Amino acid sequence: MSTAATPLLQRRQEPDEEQLLKLFWNRAELKKELAKLRREKDKLIDQVRQQEALSMRAQQRLEQLEGVLADPLQAVNAVVYYQLRGVWQQCRKRLVRLARELAERQQDREERFAREQFEAARDADLALIDHRIADVERRARVVQTDLDAVEARLGQLRAFWHCFRRRALRDQRAAIRAALDGLQVQIDRIREDRRAREAEPMSPFAGLGIDGRRNINLALIAMAQEMLIQFSDHDVAALAREASIRGLADVSYGNVEQCQMLGRNIEAVVNKAHTAEKMASLIRRRAEFLRQTAQYRREIDTIPVAGSFASVPVCIQETGEPRPVDARAMPVNVLAEEYWDVYSVLLN
Repeated sequence: MSTAATPLLQRRQEPDEEQLLKLFWNRAELKKELAKLRREKDKLIDQVRQQEALSMRAQQRLEQLEGVLADPLQAVNAVVYYQLRGVWQQCRKRLVRLARELAERQQDREERFAREQFEAARDADLALIDHRIADVERRARVVQTDLDAVEARLGQLRAFWHCFRRRALRDQRAAIRAALDGLQVQIDRIREDRRAREAEPMSPFAGLGIDGRRNINLALIAMAQEMLIQFSDHDVAALAREASIRGLADVSYGNVEQCQMLGRNIEAVVNKAHTAEKMASLIRRRAEFLRQTAQYRREIDTIPVAGSFASVPVCIQETGEPRPVDARAMPVNVLAEEYWDVYSVLLN
């Protein structure tokens, strides 16, 4: 009786053990999920705190601005201040846009050149392989001719007294066939090499080269200089730089009449700025001039030494050798003084 009950008891215990294992694994999974939810909760709390801090700072700035606008003198100073900051930001956006356009065009050129170089090298390799195939096939045809001659000779030697000569010719035929088979194996192997070389993919584009990045950077520096010249009237460029690095409470542009006059001058200078077509030709000529004076610390550097451009010639000749039209120059180094945040746009 007890012997018969033992298997039944074991069968009852096995489901209980499986159930315990399931409960254990479910408990472990629940712990993992709970830990994950806690991490997400902490992350969300941090994001909320950061957003609250941003909102608080924005509210403080708004209250500060409201206080400024409540005073007529401070209000007109604020208008000029943000007008100058707008000039600075607009010039920086133009630099960023030019950098993106030049980088895209340069990448297209370099990728096309790399593809042409790859295809030329592949075609040259395939031509050499084809030459090898033709050479081996020519040798195979010569051997085949020898084999045909031996076969024909064997067909002629049918008399019994030609027994020894036939044996020698059969040995010669076997050697020729072995040589022909070896040549055919060689042809097949070379053809396989040709298929592999023809199917070989081009290596991924490694990125812009040093010369390409240097040319782009020179064009960006040239644009920064051209914008400095364009906004030099009424010291708009210098005032815009000051507004970009100082707070509203730290600047003053005079009384109401002076601020209004400065605002009109800024608007006039902005409206007088060159069109995109004119700007493109000016940048191209100035970049050619800067290339003559640009110096680099190392061969791998793409950003010139700031001392290469200690001053800004006002006008560059439009034709012939790129050089200043006259001795007029602005004693400003757009790199050293980081006009329009040019360093943040240059390609390393």
